[in-house]
Amino acid sequence: MERCPTCGARHAGGPSCHRCRTDLGQVLAIERAASRHRRQARAALDRGDCAVARAHAGRACALHRSPESLVTLAAATLADRDFPAALRLWREIREGSGPSARQ
Repeated sequence: MERCPTCGARHAGGPSCHRCRTDLGQVLAIERAASRHRRQARAALDRGDCAVARAHAGRACALHRSPESLVTLAAATLADRDFPAALRLWREIREGSGPSARQ
């Protein structure tokens, strides 16, 4: 997380915002879960298990639609030979239309 979702202050790394004292624990836990699903998706891709990779990548995007999650989902979708979906994701990544790109 780069910024506090409440006040917009730069996140200094703690469990709460240094400016407004918002508890960021749940947001940080969601980001960690998304990161874990991205790692699991990449491991599944390394094993050639496209369906599992796509499921984990999709969950990562559902939790945190970051550029990293989108790239992982695009790779899993491409490996699963779903070319129209991979192209849509590539366009979303290229246009920076994910919420993280707008901050």
